[in-house]
Amino acid sequence: MTSKQDFLLIIFLTFFVLVLSYFLSYESYIIFALPFVFSVVYFGFFNFQSLFFFIAFLTPLSMSLIDLGFTNLSIGMAFPTEPILFGLLLLVVFQLIYKFSLFKRTIKHPITTCVLLYLFWMFVTCCTSSMPLVSFKLFISRLWYIFPIFFMGVFLFKYSNNIFKFVLAYSFSLFIVILYTIIRHSNFLFDKQSAHYMMSPFFNDHTSYGAVIAFVIPLLVSAFFVKRHKFLIRLLILSIFMIFCVGLVLSFTRAAWISLLISLICVVFIRFKVNKSMLFFTPLIGIFLFFMFQDALVQKLSSNKQDSSDNLVEHFSSLSNISTDASNMERINRWNCAFQMFSEKPFFGWGPGTYQFNYARFQMHKDRTIISSNHGDMGNAHSEYLGPLAESGFFGLFFFLIMILVILIRAVNLFYETKNQTVQIWLLGIITSILSYFIHGLFNNFLDTDKASVPLWAVIAMIVSFELFYKNTQFPNKEQLFQDKIS
Repeated sequence: MTSKQDFLLIIFLTFFVLVLSYFLSYESYIIFALPFVFSVVYFGFFNFQSLFFFIAFLTPLSMSLIDLGFTNLSIGMAFPTEPILFGLLLLVVFQLIYKFSLFKRTIKHPITTCVLLYLFWMFVTCCTSSMPLVSFKLFISRLWYIFPIFFMGVFLFKYSNNIFKFVLAYSFSLFIVILYTIIRHSNFLFDKQSAHYMMSPFFNDHTSYGAVIAFVIPLLVSAFFVKRHKFLIRLLILSIFMIFCVGLVLSFTRAAWISLLISLICVVFIRFKVNKSMLFFTPLIGIFLFFMFQDALVQKLSSNKQDSSDNLVEHFSSLSNISTDASNMERINRWNCAFQMFSEKPFFGWGPGTYQFNYARFQMHKDRTIISSNHGDMGNAHSEYLGPLAESGFFGLFFFLIMILVILIRAVNLFYETKNQTVQIWLLGIITSILSYFIHGLFNNFLDTDKASVPLWAVIAMIVSFELFYKNTQFPNKEQLFQDKIS
């Protein structure tokens, strides 16, 4: 080292010791987070690829600031994933401004167009929101899920091995959470009631826990077949898969069970390349028949008196009980509130994230249940579709549905057209996962959480990456560092 470098080092160390002493004198230990912050900044600029996988690993293990003891903060944030994602959001915006040419193909893709339209209308309804601060906080959180994971993921997933690494990183940490949950649950003899909170503090409740497990299982199956020549890796994946299946069953999440089952049936037809017209029109026919016979169907469902139970068969059959099951009846209460809110503000809605603060006065006495709240402080609309309808009006739901349809149509079309076997294997898992999540979305909504948003936007990025780079060609054998393409 030169004398000049020695002098700068001494100045820096002196400054750091003074700052450290200041914070410690006030018993503020946030200073100890600085090395972590500096590490994240370094990897964000010089090794984004490693940081991307690190986020995937951290996401299932993240906890809210409240669970970590920061009860005096009014910000509901998952630590450490969301602070990192916020930093990466700034980095991606910087890249979009100064190196726009790198993103031209991605931005021109139909899926990206739909995502941007969805975000644009969300921004508009934030401006007209009944609670602008709440809405803009939700909007910014949606941006830090989408921009780093989706836009950077498109480049990163150009390499098949990176897809496998992402799936394994997320799956392995979720595997840790499932083992933790099973061990805790065993102390209560795996009863249904305790299953609601055994996954705390990593997941808020059993519904999001079950939904994420159901989402990841098809990706694990794809990873198993992609690595067909790697015995030890396949054995590891098989072991994780079996624990995931146990975790899904013991989650007692009926919506996750039925959504995964329906998505698997749909993907069987896709696997054998059933006529695409029949594939896309069959759901429309099903919806038409539902409205034609809805009265008879409701009467049939009302005759089911089976409540949720520790018995798995009885618990599953209680899914259609809308007359005595409190959980199902409360969902209907929330859905009716969403429709009432939409009827009052059909164009702009009440504002993103404001449903939980406004639905109380829309509750009808006949819809209320033993778990209803007089103050309307018990969460969201329990639907990925009715939530946007109430909060962002007609166009909020319209752009959301268009985005989902375009994602699924592009993915299915790509599966039918591509000659790349690796792409086909991944697409079957991806389509199953997406279908599973959005079928589950009829009953719950989790896009405001890192647990669901990170893997969902990642697999959407995989679809775009497949179309842009490897529709009919093989993946490259050698990986290149991701930062070489954006530096």
